[in-house]
This record gives sequence, C-alpha cells and structure tokens, in this order.
Amino acid sequence: GSDFDTDAFYIALSAWAKPFCMECSSPFLVKWYNDKRAETAGGLNSIEAPDTAVAYALFTVPGYLDVVADYFKRKRPESNFVDGATDELLDRLRACLSPDLDALVVNTDVGPPYYHVQTVGSVAGVDQHIEVEDITGEDAEAWREDLSDSLEESRDTKMWGTDPATLRKVFGVNVHPVWGGWYAYRALIVLRGASAEALPRPPPLKFLAQREARRIIGEYNLRHQECLWRDLSLEHHPPERRYTTDEYLFFTEVSPAKRKRWLEL
Repeated sequence: GSDFDTDAFYIALSAWAKPFCMECSSPFLVKWYNDKRAETAGGLNSIEAPDTAVAYALFTVPGYLDVVADYFKRKRPESNFVDGATDELLDRLRACLSPDLDALVVNTDVGPPYYHVQTVGSVAGVDQHIEVEDITGEDAEAWREDLSDSLEESRDTKMWGTDPATLRKVFGVNVHPVWGGWYAYRALIVLRGASAEALPRPPPLKFLAQREARRIIGEYNLRHQECLWRDLSLEHHPPERRYTTDEYLFFTEVSPAKRKRWLEL
C-alpha cells in the first residue's frame, strides 16, 4: 500500500541477509531507476513495475565464498556455483515474503530480465558512479587522451573489433564508501504491491577525492583483473574490507573447471 514502511522492511531484509555476507541497499523507487535508464540508455533494461513501487538491491561482501563453498558441499553442482548459491538464497527469500507484496526477486547475474546494477547502486545511494568525464584538473584532458591511447594499444582487436571509438572507450565504475570495489550485486527485489510515493531520494554519493577517482578509473580499465581499482586507497584500504586471497583468485577465475576444482579441494 501507499503507507508501506520502507525502513522496517530494510531492517528486516538486512538482518536476513547478514548471515550470508550480503548487504541490502536503501529503498529506492522504480521511477528513479527507470528515469535514469531513459536518460542514459534510451530506457534499456527498465523495470516493469509501477513508478512508485519500492525496490531494494542485495550485494555480497567479503566472506561470500564461504556461502558458495557450503552450497557446493551440499549440492555438488557441475557448474554455476556462485549463481546456484545465490538462487538458493533467493528461493528462501521468496518463501518469506508476503504474497501481497507481489515481489519480483531476480538474480541480477543471470537474467532475463536483465537490469543495470550500476544504475541501481547509484539511484539507491549505495555507491558513487564515476565516469572519465568526472575527472577534472588542468591536465585532465591530456590524461584522458593518454588513457584512451593506452587502451587502444592494449586491447585485442579479435575481442574488441577494429572501431577506434570502441578501442578507446573508457568505462565507468561504481565504488562503495566502505568496500571500495570489493563487493558484487547479486539480486534485485521489486515490491510491486508496495508503494512509497513520498520516499525521499538520496543525493548522489560523492566521496572520492580526484586523485583516487583518477587512479581507480585508470586501473579499472587498464588492469581490471589485478583488482587494484577495488581499493579506496592504495595506502590505507583496510585488509578486512577486501576479499581474502582465496576469494580474489576464485572470483577472478574465468574457468569453471578450475573453480570446481578449488571447491573440491
């Protein structure tokens, strides 16, 4: 209904998620997300729900590999180890939710439907989205050119094609004020039966200093797999707010066979 208690649901969902190394976003309205997608992507990946419907996102933080390992130990799947663990949790969540909420609960790593999690994080006030155009300073334009030059030289045309604009494109990234980049969106929960038209919209987060924003966007594009971009600061990011060595190697591993062997060991 229109008097839906968004804060109480946030507290309950956060408490449910915490044992699984998941955190919950603040509530946001479908309209905020859909308007942003209309502005930036022609409405691609919109949420099919009323404008005033309430939504939340779930994201995993360091420790989630233990949840995946527990799932593997019990189910012994041949593939989709992370998504399988997430899906099992989301099935439990669906069973907890009142039918009156008409909840859409989606694993955002799988689809369809597909949603743009960077937009979700931005409109919900979870993290700061940075684009190369956000980098300022006297030498910013030269720095952007140098970065695009490096990308054009290093990107494999067999993968990226030969279009110079694509080869030179600098991708934006979201950064969390606590976890940096050491987190991952896993689910979107849209309560189509719950309305909160008067929900105040949070201002966009802006906590990164220009120096760190520049470093992060450069590392994200040039050396993504090394994960230096995930640290809020190269000198001062707390170790407990990073993936463990095992998590780093597991989550950056693209071979399902090697992931499976790690879980077996």
